[in-house]
Amino acid sequence: MVAKVFQLIPGVQSYDWGIQGASSRVAQFAAATKELHFQPENNKPYAELWMGTHPSLPSRAILDSGNEELSSYLAAHPELIGKKVADKFSDEKPGCLPFLFKVLSVGKALSIQAHPDKALGKRLHEARPDVYKDPNHKPEMAIALTSFRGFCGFRPLQEIVGFIKTIPEFAQLVNLSDAELQRASSATDQEEIKSILKTIFSNLMNSPPSTYSPLADHLSRRLSTPDPLQTLPESERHLILNLSSQFPSDIGIFCTFLLNITYLDPGQALFLQANEPHAYLQGEILECMASSDNVVRAGLTPKLRDTDTLVEM
Repeated sequence: MVAKVFQLIPGVQSYDWGIQGASSRVAQFAAATKELHFQPENNKPYAELWMGTHPSLPSRAILDSGNEELSSYLAAHPELIGKKVADKFSDEKPGCLPFLFKVLSVGKALSIQAHPDKALGKRLHEARPDVYKDPNHKPEMAIALTSFRGFCGFRPLQEIVGFIKTIPEFAQLVNLSDAELQRASSATDQEEIKSILKTIFSNLMNSPPSTYSPLADHLSRRLSTPDPLQTLPESERHLILNLSSQFPSDIGIFCTFLLNITYLDPGQALFLQANEPHAYLQGEILECMASSDNVVRAGLTPKLRDTDTLVEM
């Protein structure tokens, strides 16, 4: 039996989208763990603090006998996980937690992305283990530490149709025929709506750079000029200009017209199920998820884009 609660040594991830220097809560929490010997650098972005047993960045336990990798200690003390959890997740390696806990400091937009379900995660890992690091799914919950903004799931179809009718740059990329637009305008059956959303998303995300880049630039220039006839809500206009400054000419800018914009105050939360398109845009959060590092990306990123997989999800 373990006699007391013990402290963990977390891992720190530095990605381009993180918040720079000591203003990042990731950096602040890392600096509070003296065993990390962490000193934040002013111009370095600190994005994620990991606490768990995922092999990409496993935590260590601070023990009276010295520091030990958390998974090794849990394997030797299975009562800390509990029989119910151990039995339910018996396919995991001994000592591995089925969840991963993080702090995220989001200074600029993360990629347009989704995380696979269990079946797809297994297939992706088998086919491309260099990209998809494990066979797991990745549902996740985010709890805001500061004011937070993100994309989460598709807008209602009628909102998207409204943007197609009023934003010519978006309409050109979505490229629906008059008959398809009429069908989208009147659809009520959920399976039909899903099919239409998939067509719209596929047409948009599979547009070639030679087509979407000049349209993204044109949209940004048009919205940066005050226009009393402009019908686009100010929140969307501001977000598009912000994303354009971070990722000029990127297809992901147009996801503003496809995905819900979600705002959280500190203490509020959102849940993202597997296969749901989303992107964190700004703010700091606690995040708890299934123990996975699988991300399928398709916009607002310099990293590998797997558009075909994301569209099929």
